[in-house]
Amino acid sequence: MSFSKSIRYVGVINEYGKILSGIQPLFSKKNTRDEFFAISSFIKLRDKSALSIEELNYVMLNHQKILSTIFQYRKIIYYVTFEKKSIPTELLLRKIKKVIMQE
Repeated sequence: MSFSKSIRYVGVINEYGKILSGIQPLFSKKNTRDEFFAISSFIKLRDKSALSIEELNYVMLNHQKILSTIFQYRKIIYYVTFEKKSIPTELLLRKIKKVIMQE
């Protein structure tokens, strides 16, 4: 979160959508569980096509109130949300991915 003041939430979830680390989610407990399960399901299904289209850089979801960015490294998913008005730069996204790849 120290990379940018526009980052609202950072969470780490496993391949089943369970929170491994993160600050207080933006959603209710049930909505958080549902959101992360949907994200993890999408990533698992997407992995099957990864051989032909190469590695995933990131996924960006544009909501009305926030911008969610999803990174994956190994079987761990990193979920980062930004303020809607602050679209992250490519440089910021590369910095985040670099930190993820070092862990």
